[in-house]
Amino acid sequence: MNRLEGKVAIVTGGTRGIGRAIADRFVREGARVVTSARNAPPGEGAPDGLDFVRGDAGREADVRSIFEHTLGRHGRLDVLVNNAGVLIEKSIEHTSEAEWDALMAVNLKGVFLCCREALAPMRAAGGGSIINIGSYDGFVADPDLAAYCASKGGVHALSRAVAVDHGKDGIRCNVICPGWIRTEMMDAYLRSQNPEAEDAIVGQHLLGRLGRPEDIANLALWLASDESAFATGQLYVHDGGLTAHAPYAT
Repeated sequence: MNRLEGKVAIVTGGTRGIGRAIADRFVREGARVVTSARNAPPGEGAPDGLDFVRGDAGREADVRSIFEHTLGRHGRLDVLVNNAGVLIEKSIEHTSEAEWDALMAVNLKGVFLCCREALAPMRAAGGGSIINIGSYDGFVADPDLAAYCASKGGVHALSRAVAVDHGKDGIRCNVICPGWIRTEMMDAYLRSQNPEAEDAIVGQHLLGRLGRPEDIANLALWLASDESAFATGQLYVHDGGLTAHAPYAT
């Protein structure tokens, strides 16, 4: 449908899972996309229109390199998706300072660095769309994910601040809050739980299934496109109804 024809996008953490689904969808809709991650993507060929830059979203020098590559190659920036994220499965009692700092560097500082770097080129382009990947864990909490929950709550608050400060520049900033999405990160978490955990989690979803990366990519596409031109400062919960109901016994 070419809903992103002529647009240039950066997608951090775009080599697998949600990030890769978003990057691939953007390319299919006509965008030129630069994606980044700390490790190179798997060996399969990337589609035309998708570039990879190695970089850590939590390091200022790497973030600048990602943006310099994008602007040098494509000359503009219209869309930023802050997707890079890590997970620590611990309560605060068992989380070290180093672990806290490492998680926050990617999950929250990385969003700050990338948003800040995106402002000037988006102003030059006449505006843009920043899409931050938050989580339902930013307003409710799963057990033993304390640092992760805190980081996502920070992403939600920071995103509203960006929307407030830069709406006058035509820059929109919104958050997608996924629920349980079938990714490598989720699979790793499930392996650490008892065998019945997956069925129990699925049972809490009103739609009777877990989310797919493509579900998040569909919403990201709308937020990246001109169809969402009046949307900013919002949290879009995309969780299959997980948080729509109170807990119940089965």
